[in-house]
Formats: sequence, structure tokens, C-alpha cells
Amino acid sequence: MLRFIKNGFLYLALTLLTLVSFNIESASATEAVDYEEGVTNLNNTPENSAVVGDRLTQPEIGWKRYDDTHNKIFYEKDKWSRHTVASAAYDYKKGSTGAKKNVIAKMEFWFLGSKINIITYRHPSYSKDALVKIDGIDQGNLQIVGSDQSQTLAFKKDGLDFGFHKVEVMVASTSPNVETFNLRIDAIDVDGKLVAPDEVTNNESITLDKNALELLEGNQDKLTATVTPDTAKVIWSSNDESVATVDQDGNVTAIKEGEAIITAKIEGTDISATSTVIVKKPDNSFSNAILSITLVNGITKEYDVTNTVLNNYLNWFESAQGTSTFKFSKTISPYKKVTEYIVHDKIASFEVREY
Repeated sequence: MLRFIKNGFLYLALTLLTLVSFNIESASATEAVDYEEGVTNLNNTPENSAVVGDRLTQPEIGWKRYDDTHNKIFYEKDKWSRHTVASAAYDYKKGSTGAKKNVIAKMEFWFLGSKINIITYRHPSYSKDALVKIDGIDQGNLQIVGSDQSQTLAFKKDGLDFGFHKVEVMVASTSPNVETFNLRIDAIDVDGKLVAPDEVTNNESITLDKNALELLEGNQDKLTATVTPDTAKVIWSSNDESVATVDQDGNVTAIKEGEAIITAKIEGTDISATSTVIVKKPDNSFSNAILSITLVNGITKEYDVTNTVLNNYLNWFESAQGTSTFKFSKTISPYKKVTEYIVHDKIASFEVREY
């Protein structure tokens, strides 16, 4: 019986130890969460309802809130400083990060997701020119000018392709009434998560609509690039501009016979696509010209000749002499052809009129 009681106590002790270990691990996992997840919508609406200008003290459902001090938010050195308050009723987590006056201040961060809110303090003297860029594209200004209001939704952007996005905020002093800051960043809400720059995977790509082009000298064609994201800038180049050139709209011009590689590259990356351009000389054997020959007796003979016949005549004229003749066939009616012979030493002059 005693052994049974001792074994029972031992089992209970092991069970308690397991539960304590589990609770410690759970607490550690909880402590590792560095954001607040939304559990209600503004004004308890069924769907997200917050709009720019609203006071939004908590993230809405489907959003995660990161404090302005998060280590994945980067502020330009010596141009921002921490502002603290005594009550949580004001800034989120009792503080915000302010852009100093009389400087141009920049902050940036990356996030994985498709939408973003920027939470700031609103003040009548703050800058009207706090520009927001996403993936290098201007998105307008933070709405931070107005009556005093903490935890204000100053910028909202949704409908982005789900993926990695870079957000930049740049602000300069525009009001002589600014006392300390141009703006105060309080928090960032996203539907995904903040990420460090080295966590951003390469989700950019580029393809061309043609892998090869075959052009005659002097002709043009267009290559079209498809890029991801579609805001990426494409830089065009040719490895041999003596053979083919390309402009920054993808228009290719054939210069001379040969082969060139046209490259379309996403600016600032090594991501590219190529198309081979083969340039050929035009086949002029069927081109036409009027050969007008004036004889020494003043008579002029005209012949409608192909390029091949013309070249044969020119070669003959350069090498022949005396009574050597050149034969022309011509049609003088729809049903009658004649052959004429021109004697070399009877030629006074000739001209070629191509068409």
C-alpha cells in the first residue's frame, strides 16, 4: 500500500513537472509574438470599416499591428527621435517615433501581404508633404494635418498583389509652426507580417513575347516584355548595335547583316530575358529598275530590268570593249517579245532609275 502511495505521488510530481514545462514553453512562445492581432472591427461592424482619418486604437479583424519601435522598421539615422507619453490612451504602447523639424527624414520597411495601414499622431502643424511610396511608386501623402488626434489612420492601401512590398515614407518641414516634429509614426498594420530585407525572396520575373526575330536590313519589329511585378522598370540593350539597335520601348531596328542579342532587364536586378535578332540582306534579285542607254547616234533605249539583269549589265560594261554585245529581252505588246543587242562601243552613256 505504501509503495502504491509513493508511486502515486511520483506520478503526480512528473505530471505537474510536465504541465509546468508546457506552461513555460507556451509563455515563451507568447512572448515571442511581436504584434497585436485584431479581434474586433471599428465600431463593432461585421466587416472592416476603418477609413483614413479614423482613430484606430486596435487593429481590425484580419490585421496585425506592429509598434513603431519594431526592429524591422528602419529610420534614417539622427533624423528621428522617440516621443513618449504617460498614458496608453494616447500613443500606441505609450510612444511614437517623430521626424525632426528642419530636416528631410525617411523611414522604410518591408512587409509580406496585400494591404497596409499607417497609424500616426495628427496635429495642425504637421507636414502636408509626408510622401508614401510602395515598391517605388508614389501613393500620395499621409493625412496627418488636422485637429489633435492620437492613433489616427493616416494612410490606407489595399488591393496589392499578395507578396513582398517595400514601403517608404519621406517628410520635410513645410510649416514654420512646427515645434518639434514634422510627423509621428505610431504603428503599422498589415494583413501579413513585417519582414527584414534579407527575408525578401525574389518574386520578380521577366519574359519576352519572341525568343527570336528575323529582319531584313532597315526593317523594324517590336519586342514586348511581361514583368512581375508589373511596376518594375525594364532596361533594353543590344550586344551589337552595328547589327541591331533597340529603344527603351522595345522597338528593334535592323542595321546590317549579322546576329545580335537583345536583352530586357529589370532595373536594379540581374533578372533578364533575351531575344536573338538575325539580320539578313534583302533579296533584290526581283527588284526592278529602268535602264536608259543613250547611243552615240543619239537614240535612247530603255529597258525594264530586274536587279540581277542590271548587275550583269554593269559587270559586262566594265569589262567588255569593242563590238562586244549585251542582250536584252523586252515585251513590246502583251503577246510579242523581242531581243535587242547593244554594242559596247556604240554606247554614249546610260542611267539607272530604280523603283
